[in-house]
Amino acid sequence: MASNFNPKPPTKPSSVPYFYGRITRDEAEEILKEQGFVEGMFLLRESINPLGNYAVSLCHVGRVHHYSIEKQTDGSYMIPSGKKFPGPVELIYHHRNQKDGIVTLLSVGCDRHPSQVPVAFRGMTYSDLEQELIRKANSIKGVNKERALGAQREHLVIMVAKDLHQKQPWYHGKIGRTESENRLSNSGHKDGKFLVRLRDDKKTFAIGISYQKDTRHYLIDKDENNKFGIQDGPKFDCIMMLVDHYHNKQDGLLRKLTEPCPSPGYNAEQLKKYMDCNVGNLDYYLMKNTRGRRPSAPMPPTPGQETPPPLPSVAKRPSLKDRLANKVGIKKRELPPTPDDAQNRLLDAGDWEGSQGNSHIGFDSRRVTLQRLGMDADRLEDIYGSVPRTLAHFDLKPDQVDLQETLGSGQFGSVCKGMCTLRSSQKIPVAVKTLKQEDCPSSQEPELLREAKVMMPLSHKHIVRMIGVCKSDSIMLVLELAPLGQLNNFLKSHKETSQANIVELLWQVAMGMEYLESKKFVHRDLAARNVLLVSEHFAKISDFGMSKALCRDNNYYEAKEAGKWPLKWYAPECVYFWKFDSKSDVWSYGVTMWEATSYGDRPYNKMKGQEILHFLVEEGRRLPKPEFCDEEVYGVMLQCWEYDKHDRPTFLEIASFMASIYRRMSQESIS
Repeated sequence: MASNFNPKPPTKPSSVPYFYGRITRDEAEEILKEQGFVEGMFLLRESINPLGNYAVSLCHVGRVHHYSIEKQTDGSYMIPSGKKFPGPVELIYHHRNQKDGIVTLLSVGCDRHPSQVPVAFRGMTYSDLEQELIRKANSIKGVNKERALGAQREHLVIMVAKDLHQKQPWYHGKIGRTESENRLSNSGHKDGKFLVRLRDDKKTFAIGISYQKDTRHYLIDKDENNKFGIQDGPKFDCIMMLVDHYHNKQDGLLRKLTEPCPSPGYNAEQLKKYMDCNVGNLDYYLMKNTRGRRPSAPMPPTPGQETPPPLPSVAKRPSLKDRLANKVGIKKRELPPTPDDAQNRLLDAGDWEGSQGNSHIGFDSRRVTLQRLGMDADRLEDIYGSVPRTLAHFDLKPDQVDLQETLGSGQFGSVCKGMCTLRSSQKIPVAVKTLKQEDCPSSQEPELLREAKVMMPLSHKHIVRMIGVCKSDSIMLVLELAPLGQLNNFLKSHKETSQANIVELLWQVAMGMEYLESKKFVHRDLAARNVLLVSEHFAKISDFGMSKALCRDNNYYEAKEAGKWPLKWYAPECVYFWKFDSKSDVWSYGVTMWEATSYGDRPYNKMKGQEILHFLVEEGRRLPKPEFCDEEVYGVMLQCWEYDKHDRPTFLEIASFMASIYRRMSQESIS
């Protein structure tokens, strides 16, 4: 590989106007949109994690592409499979003139306002950090100052950051739990206000967070590698980095950290300076940006920041559960007339168990893990999110796809783990669905290619994206890899998974379905087997072989012929009239919720055909509440299973409600 690396000292990122410091991926996208979303517009940011890496966020054809800039062992920087440069700024200079693996030239810098300084940590600018680094380097005897501030800068940052918490307004030293509660209460409760205290052992810490006018406590423990973290949370080299992380991500807390509860007697001038930089990175940008454009509309609240609107109250319209309990309001319906004789054939031959056909090939989740991939779920998402989505990139050549072990197999093909080499020479881990050419009737388009056409325009973090299609001896559909496999199989073998964790995953599924709903797509095969896990806390919807795009004139899709449909997951109108829309997907989502909260049990047990329709329609009954399922979660299921589709909620409503339930269950788990 050619190298552009040389010993010349690199340019400091903080010296260029398009560098924003440690901002999140989402904040970068919002800043670029605020600046006009111009083709080729870009900004440089430092990665939240790991320390020392950077990323460039770039506008191209109406969306933002993110490229990680990783520091190598020799001190150079490069995008994956790219050329080496002495620093991220030198890499930017190169890509302003040559694409070399990125989708378009970095032509327009998205500059900060002159008065805005890049944020190093929440409440701390890069200028402040540089002063601390210089002070630390000067205090170490015999140190090569130029090297310490250059090639070994990340090591020096960690050394400095280990003590930085002691200078922050949110650090209160060694105080007790009761005193921390008093201080938060006296300063005025506000969701997300927080403080950090040293515990009695003088080794561990605790965060006190204000939530709904009360204080919640999280233990910050230290592991065998001297890294800090809350229970089941990510680990950090120091308290400063941990607090900065939870400003940017909720990640298991009841909500993100917002503002500090200042320690008594904290310097007023320093507190004001801290608060000036403590607002969200996007808000900080907008506050400083005074170039005469109209103020942007406020960002909509993200889940975890504000309480979302609830679903329509069951007090206004009795739920199925209430009506069943009171024996009122239930109509003993006659089974609807069938369209024709094909209906009976559908009931007899339908894929009631949802297990037939190539689209249901399963992953063996024991074969591949995130640990073996050597990356975490967020890193995997960053990689996939940066893959170009153009027709040219979707057309893969055989030498771009390297098949490895088989993850699952079915009647018409198999799924393998593999590596895909993109046109930029970047190699990414993928899942590959294969279908042998001899199994494809020459008179019709293979299902795999129909699935590819559906998936091509779809891009959402909770949907398995398509990477491309390769045609050789077999047809290969190359997809994102979800290493932990199908949700139902995972939960069957991991029954220690908490219900709160399951609700978190179902919330993510609702967000993915909300995206499909907004794009006028119906999935038609939503089930726990078609929800894949990137990690225990990261779910993606898969298998779009049966999906259909709704035309502009119709809000539903009407099938012309029956197939091996997963009827146990279908709403009555799908079985009787072959009509599908987002509200029929909502019914399927309710069944998926039931599967997940019952740890992978099969719905309706051994019932089939007319038995299920009699149970659902004529008797007006529904699947019972799983043993460990939360009452409120079961209430959502019942609303998804309303007979009249107009009484079912939208996925937008479901996602908001599931977010609210997840926060409540998370709060209860730490109370």
